Amino acid sequence: PPRSTLFPYTTLFRSSSGIPLDLSDQVLGFVHYFSTPKGRNTLISGLRRSGRYRPLIERIFAEEGVPQELVYLAQAESGFLPRAISYKKAVGMWQFIADTGATYELERTTSFDERFDPEKATRAAARYLKDLHNRYGDWYLAIAAYNCGAGAVDRAVERTGYADYWELLKRHALPRETANYVPIIVAMTIM
Repeated sequence: PPRSTLFPYTTLFRSSSGIPLDLSDQVLGFVHYFSTPKGRNTLISGLRRSGRYRPLIERIFAEEGVPQELVYLAQAESGFLPRAISYKKAVGMWQFIADTGATYELERTTSFDERFDPEKATRAAARYLKDLHNRYGDWYLAIAAYNCGAGAVDRAVERTGYADYWELLKRHALPRETANYVPIIVAMTIM
């Protein structure tokens, strides 16, 4: 039988989730990775750090109407480190670049940067995710756009004629990092 019908994964079809839990080969590959010692350590390290921020994130996501499972974006983005800085100059737990942070009213001056503020950045991330979901009508495309930008997703949809994450993935229309990003979020949710 196909891998997606094997135990214990069939129980996921009865699970309640705010995002779809598609059991693609890519998702199952990351579920397997997070089951290895190295993957488990990565997952557990982030989850330990999440404990400090999780109630805050859950409260804000509930207030903003964002699925609780999207907490794992902070794991994928920064490992729940509010002082994280990427090589692309995205900062904070939610890894906002300056322009997106400004769009979502995260102030930045020479003396402070609200992208580092866990509460304000979480509120901005929730609103950004909700806007992306409203734009695409699909959580997978919203998650992909959070990673690579709405412009990249728009171009992929326009180029292929498909507004479906798995179809865009199959056609290699998304950046490689984004091709892994959505399956990682889904796998973390499953784990």
